[in-house]
Amino acid sequence: MSKPVFEDLFTLSGRRNRKSYFLYTLLMLVIAIAIWIVAAMAASTPLVVVASIATLGIIVSSWVVGAQRCRDFGWTGWAILITVVPFVGWIFPFVMLFLPGNVGANRYGPDPLGAGG
Repeated sequence: MSKPVFEDLFTLSGRRNRKSYFLYTLLMLVIAIAIWIVAAMAASTPLVVVASIATLGIIVSSWVVGAQRCRDFGWTGWAILITVVPFVGWIFPFVMLFLPGNVGANRYGPDPLGAGG
């Protein structure tokens, strides 16, 4: 069974499988686009500040979810910092969408799909 999309968004422990990672990424992309559209049309500074804070929350939770996805491969969560490297940072999240995680438990926890764990 896949981890629910909104589970452990700000918790650095555990693993996240491809489906949960994909659904989270898709949902956050839609929310971020909506925030950016509203901020672009905003005539008031407070709304732009709120949009900036919301975007910061999306960035932080994206790194946390990405770290959980890295742990599903058996990698350290710090591997998500690859996303700050120019060019590679855009490719790495897509690689994480297609790369299968470790089957069974690894040092970061049980298999999020329940297989062999």
